[in-house]
Amino acid sequence: MAGRTTICAALTLSMPLACQAPGPELAQAAAAYAAKVTASALFVSGRTLDSVLEQEFAPSRPLDALIRPLLRFEVDPDARTVTCRLGVGNATAAYTEGLGCALVQTPVDPDRRRYARPLPRFRVDAPAPAELWPRGARAAQPGPEVDAAALDAALDLAFAEPDPRAPVFTRAVVVVHEGRLIAERYAPGFDAAMPLPGWSMSKTLTNALIGLHVGRRALDVHGRPTVSGWREEGDPRGGVLLRHLLAMSGGLAWSEDYADPQSDALRMLLFSRDHAEVYARQPAAAAPGRRYLYASGATNLLCRELRGCYDRKLAYWQMPARFFEQVGMHTAVLETDPGGTFVGSSYCYASARDWARLGLLYLQDGVIYGERVLPEGWVEASTAAAASPASSGRFGWHIWLNRDPDGDGPAERNWPELPEDLVHMDGHEGQYVVVSPAAQLVVVRLGCTKAGGFPLTAFLRAVHGACR
Repeated sequence: MAGRTTICAALTLSMPLACQAPGPELAQAAAAYAAKVTASALFVSGRTLDSVLEQEFAPSRPLDALIRPLLRFEVDPDARTVTCRLGVGNATAAYTEGLGCALVQTPVDPDRRRYARPLPRFRVDAPAPAELWPRGARAAQPGPEVDAAALDAALDLAFAEPDPRAPVFTRAVVVVHEGRLIAERYAPGFDAAMPLPGWSMSKTLTNALIGLHVGRRALDVHGRPTVSGWREEGDPRGGVLLRHLLAMSGGLAWSEDYADPQSDALRMLLFSRDHAEVYARQPAAAAPGRRYLYASGATNLLCRELRGCYDRKLAYWQMPARFFEQVGMHTAVLETDPGGTFVGSSYCYASARDWARLGLLYLQDGVIYGERVLPEGWVEASTAAAASPASSGRFGWHIWLNRDPDGDGPAERNWPELPEDLVHMDGHEGQYVVVSPAAQLVVVRLGCTKAGGFPLTAFLRAVHGACR
């Protein structure tokens, strides 16, 4: 890519912004979303602008004349920036080596400009072509216990496009059985080395980073976050503990509505310099631990707590890379907000194979390559139904569950036909890492599917059926 590129396109945005006249807030939200998503796709994933226009910004509903925007992209490959304009909306996202892309709201931190992810001293060597995954790059042949034809049919299902009006856009599928990579497939333009967005799957990465620091006694899940405004006498937020934030039961008011440009989630991701502060300023709506309410802001407050464990921002910025080294996630990047705090709610990019490595870490109780990475008992605590009793067994500590907490039968479970010990990571537009200990499976699906159109249940049934 050489020289500055300007392109105009009449499109609707993939984020389901409300069907209303595009006023200033909606225009700015759309421009910011487009700039951030496009910059990360170009400079982190290494995709083409045409690919982004085809998938991320494909119309997901009949074009509404009121929100048919003329969205202008300006790509500067030398500065590695993307600027998007939509009417009065104007936003720029910039890339930093090792930290990915962030919206530029004020002059860029000079330390960020100088930062480059240091050459890692991998404790796990970079994947060798001849060695089997996960340590190497070579896939294994399915064992005799796997129905290879049925597994191939399951992958066909994942990549099927039954309705051209609602494309599924599956990009990558990886299946790991008994610790071996036994099947994978990629759409044209995507491959095994391309880092792709996990969106809210990033929350489980945040769980792992918290677990690391708990193991080092730098954090205590039963301790209170260091939010000065919550320490005033009589403030109910003073009772919030880190474990409440992990369980999404902090009790603060929050709107995770991506159809409303004024929702808390979009104000945080698209308008704020300090994402954690948006959550920290929310009022109490329930006693801590009493009500489950999914809130990406809680995750980003945890990321700010992690930042408080470091005296220097450079040491903090290197922290995820050190974890990725241990797990062998060589393609992974965790991005920051404009103020330099990691956006653990949404912005981890990694290849399908590397997302599978993260799943394998949870399958193996926090151990990988024979080395304990997460403290003993962390995965069990994170995936217990009691981790978040207010969620009725659907959510643990930043990971989704398939539990029946009341013991009254499988009908309460999300997938009653699949193992109860199954846990999964789940992200916007159909990103999934499914960990099934009973079946010894890790299944990854990455794509760009609008409105929940990927047949996840049928796909998981098919994979489980093939690997009995």
